[in-house]
Amino acid sequence: MDDLPDDAVLWSVNSEIANVQRQNMYNAVFLAFAGFFAIIICFKVLSFLGLENWISLLIVTAVIAFLLWKELSRSIRKMTLLNLVAIGTGHPWHPSESMENNSVFVSDDESWHSIPPNVRITPQSGSGKQSTLLKKNDMNGKTMLRWQHQPDSITRSVVSLINQALSFRDAQERDLDSEDPIEKARGREEMAFYPVERVWEETAQGSLAPEPGALLRKMRKHNSDIIKKDGEQ
Repeated sequence: MDDLPDDAVLWSVNSEIANVQRQNMYNAVFLAFAGFFAIIICFKVLSFLGLENWISLLIVTAVIAFLLWKELSRSIRKMTLLNLVAIGTGHPWHPSESMENNSVFVSDDESWHSIPPNVRITPQSGSGKQSTLLKKNDMNGKTMLRWQHQPDSITRSVVSLINQALSFRDAQERDLDSEDPIEKARGREEMAFYPVERVWEETAQGSLAPEPGALLRKMRKHNSDIIKKDGEQ
């Protein structure tokens, strides 16, 4: 793999990504010890049942070793994928106060590719489902690069984290006087097809005690005020 681009570091400099990597390492170590003790316990159980022979011991060892290898392979692959992403030192996830380079870079194991502004990544199965095509925005978009990893839950979770990094990058690049995409979405409420009256499901008293957060209560109060205003018009 080529060296990192100038003024870029692996995104594990961010505490959240570092926690994901650290937890992944802990899981791998735990699985290794768990597999070892599982083999010992199974041997003890077989011995207690009088089934201790080399065939049964071989079968138990093979099954546990296979399951352990499978899970360890998943952990290793996740670590590999996490190391294929880098950010500029001006990215919001970087601890520095610089804002000059907030780029997000993704590697295809050979070279680093800078993801253009206002672009999100969509994973799609490659040939034989043993590789993943990273498409521009949606399934019909241009293929930006290819990962030699199958598009399973691990790959999709890493792509989801990449899109989070891209959304933070775009938010930082947006001019202060520009219209926020969230505010654009609010405009749909004024369209004819949008339901004027909101209907909240009834709940049993105490079923939401305590209320799940101040933000949700604020949203409910806001929607209640909108309904009252609509009724007064």
